Parts: sequence; C-alpha cells; structure tokens
Amino acid sequence: MVTMSTRAFARHDRGPDLASPLPGSRLAVFDLDRTLLPGSSLMILGRALHRAGLVDGRELAGWMAREAAFARRGEGVSTAQRLLATLLASVAGREAAPYLEVARSLGDELATAAVPGARWLLDMHLAVGDFCVVASASPQELVEAATRALGAHRAVGTRTALADGCFTGTLDGPFCHGRGKLARLWVELGTADLSQATAYSDSASDLPLLEAAGRPVAVNPDRRLRRVAATAGWPVLHLA
Repeated sequence: MVTMSTRAFARHDRGPDLASPLPGSRLAVFDLDRTLLPGSSLMILGRALHRAGLVDGRELAGWMAREAAFARRGEGVSTAQRLLATLLASVAGREAAPYLEVARSLGDELATAAVPGARWLLDMHLAVGDFCVVASASPQELVEAATRALGAHRAVGTRTALADGCFTGTLDGPFCHGRGKLARLWVELGTADLSQATAYSDSASDLPLLEAAGRPVAVNPDRRLRRVAATAGWPVLHLA
C-alpha cells in the first residue's frame, strides 16, 4: 500500500482541442468522481444549475443527499443506474442549451476542487508524455470541461440524446459506467491499446476498465475494490 499526500449531457462534434492518441503512445486513464475529485462532479453541476435557476431547491436537496451517500461509500451499478434514470427523467423535454452552457462553464471550479495528490499524479503523466484520458459516468459536457481545465487530452463521459434542441430523456450510446465505461473508451479511442495503459479508479464498478488495463491502480478504494486490489497485488494509493 502506498500513501501519498501532496499538494447526462449532449452529443456534439469533437472539438479541435480534444486530441487523439498517437500510435504507440502510452495511455493513462483517470476516473473523475472520488478519484480526481473528492466527491461527485454532479454535485458541483447541481449547485451551478441551482444558481442559474435551472434546478429548484427540492431537486438540489435530493442531489445533496445522493452526494452525501456517494462521498461515504461510492455507487454500485444498480445505484448509479437509478440515479441516471432519475436525472434523465428530470431533464426530458427541456431545452438543452442552458444546461450545456452551465456545464461548459465549470472547468475551473472542477479543477480547483481536484484532490491535490491526484492532480500531481495527472501532471506527472502529462510531464512524461502520456496521453491522459478522464473517464466518468458524468455528462460528456461536464467531463470535457474538467478535462480541458486539468490539461488532460480526452474526455469520455455519458452522452444523452437530443431532439429539436431538447433532451429526450434517453442516452446516445452506452452509460459510461461499469462495462459501459470500457465500451465508451473503445468508441472514443478506437484501436488504442489498453493493455499498455495505466488506469486509476476508486470504485469496484470500474473493475472492467482496471482489469483491461496493463497497470491498474486503486485510488482511495471502496471496500470491494480494496479487497480485489489486495488479492491481485495492485497498487493502492491514498491521495489527499
């Protein structure tokens, strides 16, 4: 065990600043919530949507309750799917543009909230020329905002479908969680070789990704991931 203490939303065309890995480049894949961040990026988004008048007090209170539970123990697949269903239902039929604008504006806030030790780890990979990916179940636009602000290369999040500029309440592609995160990485990165990648996560829900990676690393792991990491001999980091 190593201890280190150092300082759902819309599909769109990939921006010019979202790079693709060069042939032969090494990958470093970072989970966002409870790995790069101390809690959930959705909570930061929820507060921002409330400030913008897009989420009422009752909705925000529900988000805060889920965030408190998430901060304590993380989320399993079934819990994450229920949360996703609730969020999709809450935005179905609403105009997407105001929500997307808020999500795009949160990069600096997300980067400021990043765990210093995790930020140092990301910077270390960037310094040696690794292609760094931030992957999360959070909305694609929100993950992109965090990725750009943190200086990483590619964002992989959950995309939701639009019709006539409004949310449909359905996904556009796999839910970027559990096996779906691995599927989304393959879509975004094409033929990139995950067997040579380093992957960082806090949650057993990311076991499909961690098992596919050549160097899996557990970061502030939940109980199940801690057991798996101990059995498999994976490095365990406690970042603060």
